[in-house]
Amino acid sequence: MSGWVVVDVETSGMTPAVDRVLSVAAVVIGDDGEVVEEFATLLNPGVDPGPVHVHGLTPALLAGKPRFQDVAAELGRVLDGRTVVAHNAAFDASFLAAEARRAGLAPPLERFVCTLDFAGRLHLSTADLKLSTLAAHFGVHQRAAHDAHDDALALAGVFAGLLEVAAAKGVRPSVRELDAMVAHPETGYLVSTVWAEALAAPRLWRPAGRLKQGGGLVQGMEVVFTQDVDRDPEEIVSLVVDAGLYVADRISSRTSLAVCDAPGAVRGRTAFARKKGLELVPYARFEEMLADVAPGRPVAGAQAVDSAQEALF
Repeated sequence: MSGWVVVDVETSGMTPAVDRVLSVAAVVIGDDGEVVEEFATLLNPGVDPGPVHVHGLTPALLAGKPRFQDVAAELGRVLDGRTVVAHNAAFDASFLAAEARRAGLAPPLERFVCTLDFAGRLHLSTADLKLSTLAAHFGVHQRAAHDAHDDALALAGVFAGLLEVAAAKGVRPSVRELDAMVAHPETGYLVSTVWAEALAAPRLWRPAGRLKQGGGLVQGMEVVFTQDVDRDPEEIVSLVVDAGLYVADRISSRTSLAVCDAPGAVRGRTAFARKKGLELVPYARFEEMLADVAPGRPVAGAQAVDSAQEALF
């Protein structure tokens, strides 16, 4: 049995806890990258389908279509035992898990790989990491953007290209286990327990300002990982917190440095960090620096993460 299945969903909105899946597609690919099985269906969400101008799924088109619980068994069969591949995979996984919970069922997937993160670790020479951009980069024809079935087919071609580049560079995709994820209580988005705990860790040290060129780490510094890193940040995020540093998922006025292995990248957090004049520290160097963190200034009491940083998603 093939180990990979590419999945894409179209939804009525951006919040899994309240919005619904309108269509789902799953494309099983063999070890040679060829498609060996396809599953695709429209779904009747029972609610307003949201931005029709984006996905083209009108109430009339969805009327009479099956509900999620009607197709859950067949979808589960296609996904069973396979690693789900999706672009911004936490989005697709979060919506499928939320739909399953509403139906009183177990989530149909066990583990997933995010091609957005995977592509970032390969340092591709693209302006961004959008599916359409990656498809053009790898010569994959994308016929209908925001169509779950076509997007899944396009991503299957992109994933084959990513695996080829990764093999040449000795990079393996990071696999997330659903059992190691937690759903945000308000939004329903999934995030790894390790990452959620790091983001929400109490702030015991006063802000230590920006890392200076050639300088060292100080307790109270705030770290942001860019997408352009050679290794999975979750491998060391606990060490970062234990060293007295803070982890953030966005660059702000409090950010001290950005971890990045492609300082010349023109996209995302890397470009923004460079624009803000932050030091870009290679992953391996940052890991070495963690062994020698200077003492910071303690706060009067442990401070909870403020509301801006508490918004994990």
